[in-house]
Amino acid sequence: MILSKKLFLASAVLFVLASLSFIGSVGASSEMWSQTYGGADQEVAHSLVETSDGGYALAGYTNSSGAGHDDFWLVKTDANGNMEWNQTYDSWYDHANSMVETSDGGYAIAGSTGWYFSGIHDFWLVKTDANGKMEWNQTYGESEEEVAYSLVETSDGGYALAGVTDSFGAGNYDFWVIKTDINGNMEWNKTYGGAESDVAFSLIETSDGGFAIAGYTGSFGAGDYDFWLIKTDEHGIIPEFPSWTILPLLLATTLTVIIYRKKLYKTQTQQSY
Repeated sequence: MILSKKLFLASAVLFVLASLSFIGSVGASSEMWSQTYGGADQEVAHSLVETSDGGYALAGYTNSSGAGHDDFWLVKTDANGNMEWNQTYDSWYDHANSMVETSDGGYAIAGSTGWYFSGIHDFWLVKTDANGKMEWNQTYGESEEEVAYSLVETSDGGYALAGVTDSFGAGNYDFWVIKTDINGNMEWNKTYGGAESDVAFSLIETSDGGFAIAGYTGSFGAGDYDFWLIKTDEHGIIPEFPSWTILPLLLATTLTVIIYRKKLYKTQTQQSY
Protein backbone atom coordinates (compact mmCIF):
# COMPACT_ATOMS: atom_id res chain seq x y z
CA MET A 1 0.00 0.00 0.00
CA ILE A 2 2.82 2.43 0.92
CA LEU A 3 4.65 1.53 -2.29
CA SER A 4 1.53 2.27 -4.33
CA LYS A 5 1.17 5.70 -2.70
CA LYS A 6 4.82 6.50 -3.46
CA LEU A 7 4.39 5.46 -7.08
CA PHE A 8 1.25 7.59 -7.33
CA LEU A 9 3.01 10.64 -5.90
CA ALA A 10 6.01 10.16 -8.18
CA SER A 11 3.73 9.87 -11.20
CA ALA A 12 1.84 13.01 -10.19
CA VAL A 13 5.08 14.99 -9.83
CA LEU A 14 6.32 13.82 -13.22
CA PHE A 15 2.96 14.73 -14.79
CA VAL A 16 3.09 18.25 -13.33
CA LEU A 17 6.68 18.76 -14.50
CA ALA A 18 5.85 17.49 -17.99
CA SER A 19 2.82 19.79 -18.14
CA LEU A 20 4.86 22.82 -17.12
CA SER A 21 7.50 21.94 -19.70
CA PHE A 22 4.83 21.65 -22.40
CA ILE A 23 3.21 24.97 -21.44
CA GLY A 24 6.62 26.65 -21.44
CA SER A 25 7.45 25.30 -24.87
CA VAL A 26 4.12 26.50 -26.27
CA GLY A 27 4.72 29.97 -24.84
CA ALA A 28 8.25 30.06 -26.20
CA SER A 29 7.24 28.85 -29.65
CA SER A 30 5.52 32.16 -30.36
CA GLU A 31 8.90 33.85 -29.93
CA MET A 32 10.71 31.48 -32.29
CA TRP A 33 10.47 31.62 -36.07
CA SER A 34 12.59 31.66 -39.20
CA GLN A 35 12.28 33.59 -42.43
CA THR A 36 14.08 33.58 -45.77
CA TYR A 37 14.39 36.47 -48.19
CA GLY A 38 15.58 36.24 -51.75
CA GLY A 39 14.98 35.03 -55.28
CA ALA A 40 16.39 32.49 -57.66
CA ASP A 41 19.95 33.78 -57.46
CA GLN A 42 22.38 34.39 -54.60
CA GLU A 43 21.59 36.57 -51.59
CA VAL A 44 23.93 36.88 -48.59
CA ALA A 45 23.29 38.86 -45.37
CA HIS A 46 26.39 40.19 -43.63
CA SER A 47 24.95 42.51 -40.97
CA LEU A 48 21.91 42.61 -38.67
CA VAL A 49 20.48 45.09 -36.17
CA GLU A 50 17.39 45.08 -33.99
CA THR A 51 15.63 48.32 -34.85
CA SER A 52 14.13 50.87 -32.50
CA ASP A 53 10.57 49.72 -33.40
CA GLY A 54 11.31 46.14 -32.31
CA GLY A 55 11.85 44.77 -35.79
CA TYR A 56 15.04 43.93 -37.64
CA ALA A 57 17.15 45.27 -40.49
CA LEU A 58 19.50 43.09 -42.53
CA ALA A 59 22.16 44.21 -44.99
CA GLY A 60 24.20 42.25 -47.50
CA TYR A 61 24.02 41.75 -51.22
CA THR A 62 21.58 40.38 -53.79
CA ASN A 63 21.83 38.95 -57.27
CA SER A 64 18.08 38.50 -57.74
CA SER A 65 16.97 42.12 -57.28
CA GLY A 66 18.41 45.45 -58.27
CA ALA A 67 20.58 45.73 -61.37
CA GLY A 68 20.99 41.98 -61.75
CA HIS A 69 24.47 41.57 -60.30
CA ASP A 70 25.77 41.97 -56.74
CA ASP A 71 24.03 45.00 -55.20
CA PHE A 72 23.76 46.29 -51.65
CA TRP A 73 20.47 44.92 -50.25
CA LEU A 74 18.69 46.30 -47.19
CA VAL A 75 15.70 44.39 -45.81
CA LYS A 76 13.45 45.75 -43.02
CA THR A 77 11.14 43.39 -41.11
CA ASP A 78 8.66 43.56 -38.27
CA ALA A 79 9.19 41.81 -34.92
CA ASN A 80 8.21 38.45 -36.46
CA GLY A 81 10.52 38.73 -39.44
CA ASN A 82 7.82 39.63 -41.95
CA MET A 83 9.31 41.88 -44.62
CA GLU A 84 8.05 45.45 -44.44
CA TRP A 85 10.20 46.81 -47.25
CA ASN A 86 13.50 46.30 -49.03
CA GLN A 87 15.83 48.50 -51.04
CA THR A 88 18.76 47.82 -53.36
CA TYR A 89 21.66 50.18 -54.03
CA ASP A 90 23.74 49.68 -57.14
CA SER A 91 27.02 51.11 -58.32
CA TRP A 92 29.08 48.30 -59.85
CA TYR A 93 29.83 45.11 -57.95
CA ASP A 94 28.70 45.93 -54.42
CA HIS A 95 28.85 44.03 -51.14
CA ALA A 96 27.40 45.50 -47.91
CA ASN A 97 29.34 44.26 -44.89
CA SER A 98 28.18 46.42 -41.98
CA MET A 99 25.12 48.48 -41.05
CA VAL A 100 23.88 50.65 -38.21
CA GLU A 101 20.54 52.25 -37.42
CA THR A 102 21.39 55.93 -37.15
CA SER A 103 20.31 58.40 -34.50
CA ASP A 104 17.82 60.02 -36.93
CA GLY A 105 16.02 56.69 -37.46
CA GLY A 106 17.64 55.97 -40.83
CA TYR A 107 20.41 53.56 -41.74
CA ALA A 108 24.06 53.72 -42.74
CA ILE A 109 25.57 50.85 -44.69
CA ALA A 110 29.24 50.24 -45.46
CA GLY A 111 31.01 47.80 -47.72
CA SER A 112 32.73 47.86 -51.07
CA THR A 113 31.96 48.84 -54.63
CA GLY A 114 33.94 48.02 -57.74
CA TRP A 115 34.15 46.10 -60.97
CA TYR A 116 34.10 42.30 -60.56
CA PHE A 117 36.84 41.45 -63.06
CA SER A 118 39.23 44.27 -62.19
CA GLY A 119 39.95 43.45 -58.54
CA ILE A 120 39.63 47.17 -57.81
CA HIS A 121 37.14 48.17 -55.13
CA ASP A 122 36.55 51.19 -52.91
CA PHE A 123 34.95 51.70 -49.53
CA TRP A 124 31.28 52.57 -50.10
CA LEU A 125 29.15 54.34 -47.47
CA VAL A 126 25.41 54.71 -48.09
CA LYS A 127 23.08 56.77 -45.87
CA THR A 128 19.31 56.25 -46.05
CA ASP A 129 16.20 57.60 -44.41
CA ALA A 130 13.90 55.50 -42.18
CA ASN A 131 12.32 53.88 -45.27
CA GLY A 132 15.59 52.95 -46.91
CA LYS A 133 15.58 55.77 -49.49
CA MET A 134 19.14 56.83 -50.23
CA GLU A 135 20.00 60.32 -48.93
CA TRP A 136 23.65 60.33 -49.98
CA ASN A 137 26.61 58.06 -50.65
CA GLN A 138 30.38 58.41 -50.59
CA THR A 139 33.26 56.31 -51.90
CA TYR A 140 36.80 56.26 -50.52
CA GLY A 141 39.83 54.71 -52.16
CA GLU A 142 42.37 54.84 -54.95
CA SER A 143 43.49 52.49 -57.72
CA GLU A 144 43.78 49.25 -55.74
CA GLU A 145 41.64 47.14 -53.40
CA GLU A 146 39.77 48.82 -50.51
CA VAL A 147 37.00 47.02 -48.61
CA ALA A 148 35.11 48.30 -45.53
CA TYR A 149 34.11 45.60 -43.07
CA SER A 150 32.94 47.59 -40.04
CA LEU A 151 30.99 50.80 -39.42
CA VAL A 152 29.93 52.83 -36.38
CA GLU A 153 28.04 56.08 -35.95
CA THR A 154 30.30 58.21 -33.79
CA SER A 155 29.32 60.34 -30.80
CA ASP A 156 29.75 63.55 -32.85
CA GLY A 157 27.16 62.37 -35.41
CA GLY A 158 29.68 61.30 -38.02
CA TYR A 159 30.87 57.84 -39.00
CA ALA A 160 33.97 55.68 -38.67
CA LEU A 161 34.73 52.84 -41.08
CA ALA A 162 37.39 50.14 -40.80
CA GLY A 163 38.63 47.63 -43.32
CA VAL A 164 41.57 47.04 -45.61
CA THR A 165 43.52 49.06 -48.17
CA ASP A 166 46.06 48.08 -50.81
CA SER A 167 46.50 51.65 -52.10
CA PHE A 168 47.95 53.20 -48.95
CA GLY A 169 50.06 52.16 -45.99
CA ALA A 170 53.20 50.08 -45.62
CA GLY A 171 52.54 47.69 -48.49
CA ASN A 172 50.32 44.72 -49.29
CA TYR A 173 47.09 44.97 -47.26
CA ASP A 174 46.89 47.27 -44.22
CA PHE A 175 44.23 48.21 -41.68
CA TRP A 176 42.44 51.33 -42.92
CA VAL A 177 40.27 53.55 -40.71
CA ILE A 178 38.30 56.51 -42.07
CA LYS A 179 36.52 59.13 -39.97
CA THR A 180 33.80 61.22 -41.64
CA ASP A 181 31.46 64.02 -40.72
CA ILE A 182 27.66 63.65 -40.62
CA ASN A 183 27.47 63.88 -44.43
CA GLY A 184 30.19 61.33 -45.11
CA ASN A 185 32.91 63.86 -45.93
CA MET A 186 36.28 62.44 -44.88
CA GLU A 187 37.83 64.20 -41.88
CA TRP A 188 40.87 61.95 -41.54
CA ASN A 189 42.15 58.49 -42.35
CA LYS A 190 44.86 56.26 -40.89
CA THR A 191 46.59 53.06 -41.95
CA TYR A 192 48.18 50.49 -39.64
CA GLY A 193 50.31 47.59 -40.77
CA GLY A 194 53.60 46.20 -41.96
CA ALA A 195 55.04 44.43 -44.97
CA GLU A 196 52.54 41.53 -44.91
CA SER A 197 48.73 41.36 -44.96
CA ASP A 198 46.88 43.10 -42.12
CA VAL A 199 43.08 43.22 -42.31
CA ALA A 200 40.63 45.00 -39.95
CA PHE A 201 37.22 43.39 -39.51
CA SER A 202 35.74 45.20 -36.49
CA LEU A 203 35.81 48.69 -35.00
CA ILE A 204 34.20 50.33 -31.98
CA GLU A 205 34.21 53.84 -30.55
CA THR A 206 35.56 53.60 -27.01
CA SER A 207 34.31 55.36 -23.89
CA ASP A 208 37.23 57.82 -24.00
CA GLY A 209 36.26 58.97 -27.51
CA GLY A 210 38.96 56.97 -29.27
CA PHE A 211 38.69 53.80 -31.30
CA ALA A 212 39.57 50.13 -30.95
CA ILE A 213 40.12 48.07 -34.11
CA ALA A 214 40.43 44.29 -34.38
CA GLY A 215 41.43 41.96 -37.17
CA TYR A 216 44.41 39.86 -38.11
CA THR A 217 48.05 40.60 -38.83
CA GLY A 218 50.62 38.78 -40.89
CA SER A 219 53.23 41.47 -40.25
CA PHE A 220 53.56 41.11 -36.48
CA GLY A 221 53.00 38.51 -33.79
CA ALA A 222 54.14 34.91 -33.40
CA GLY A 223 53.94 33.90 -37.06
CA ASP A 224 51.43 33.26 -39.83
CA TYR A 225 48.28 35.24 -38.86
CA ASP A 226 47.55 36.48 -35.34
CA PHE A 227 44.75 38.44 -33.73
CA TRP A 228 45.59 42.15 -33.81
CA LEU A 229 43.95 44.73 -31.55
CA ILE A 230 44.77 48.42 -31.88
CA LYS A 231 43.70 51.24 -29.56
CA THR A 232 43.86 54.82 -30.83
CA ASP A 233 42.88 58.28 -29.68
CA GLU A 234 40.00 60.23 -31.24
CA HIS A 235 42.18 61.14 -34.24
CA GLY A 236 43.27 57.59 -34.98
CA ILE A 237 46.73 58.15 -33.50
CA ILE A 238 48.44 55.51 -31.36
CA PRO A 239 50.19 57.62 -28.69
CA GLU A 240 53.24 55.83 -27.32
CA PHE A 241 54.02 58.66 -24.89
CA PRO A 242 52.21 61.92 -24.17
CA SER A 243 54.09 64.70 -25.97
CA TRP A 244 54.74 66.61 -22.76
CA THR A 245 56.77 63.68 -21.36
CA ILE A 246 59.34 63.60 -24.16
CA LEU A 247 61.48 66.58 -22.98
CA PRO A 248 61.58 65.54 -19.29
CA LEU A 249 62.51 61.98 -20.31
CA LEU A 250 65.28 63.30 -22.53
CA LEU A 251 66.63 65.52 -19.77
CA ALA A 252 66.47 62.71 -17.20
CA THR A 253 68.30 60.35 -19.54
CA THR A 254 71.01 62.95 -20.23
CA LEU A 255 71.52 63.65 -16.50
CA THR A 256 71.70 59.93 -15.74
CA VAL A 257 74.42 59.43 -18.37
CA ILE A 258 76.42 62.45 -17.05
CA ILE A 259 76.23 61.25 -13.43
CA TYR A 260 77.18 57.70 -14.42
CA ARG A 261 80.20 58.91 -16.41
CA LYS A 262 81.37 61.11 -13.51
CA LYS A 263 81.14 58.19 -11.08
CA LEU A 264 82.98 55.93 -13.50
CA TYR A 265 85.73 58.52 -14.00
CA LYS A 266 86.07 58.99 -10.21
CA THR A 267 86.31 55.24 -9.63
CA GLN A 268 88.95 54.81 -12.33
CA THR A 269 90.97 57.75 -10.94
CA GLN A 270 90.93 56.31 -7.40
CA GLN A 271 92.01 52.87 -8.66
CA SER A 272 94.98 54.39 -10.55
CA TYR A 273 96.41 55.60 -7.22
